[in-house]
Amino acid sequence: MRFFNLFNRIYDEEILAKLGFLKNIRLFEGIRRRQLIHVLENLQERTYLKGETIFAQGDIGRALFIVFSGKIALSRLSPATQKNEVIAEVNPGEFFGEMALLEEMPRTATAHAVEETKVFMLFKIKLESLLFARPQIGVTIASQLAKIMSARLRAIIEKPE
Repeated sequence: MRFFNLFNRIYDEEILAKLGFLKNIRLFEGIRRRQLIHVLENLQERTYLKGETIFAQGDIGRALFIVFSGKIALSRLSPATQKNEVIAEVNPGEFFGEMALLEEMPRTATAHAVEETKVFMLFKIKLESLLFARPQIGVTIASQLAKIMSARLRAIIEKPE
């Protein structure tokens, strides 16, 4: 009996830690902690080993990735050198691949794990499911996604040459 109590306490602590982590992700800003359990239920967890490719430039995007631990490098094939050049690094608490939530189009970069990395994946189909099953949560995520993508686009447009 004590084993089950210990197991439940460890399980509960793990869930609470994940919910605390998600609460600090900008994409979920405005979602109450109690509602985040529904978000967590719709996320898929995966661990990538150092050097492992998460997706390649040109692959069809179907999910957004949130880095829980580790580090991801995003790279693009340079037309000038025909070599992959790192364009960004993604650290814990940051996410990438958000365009896949809007349309299933080819990825614009390659993502690989710089070190062992745990991610949460939000698939487009799961976001659509949340929009219907939990409209308040789904609309909040969609609204945040629009604001984040707008800010990223603005930063690119206003970036000095």
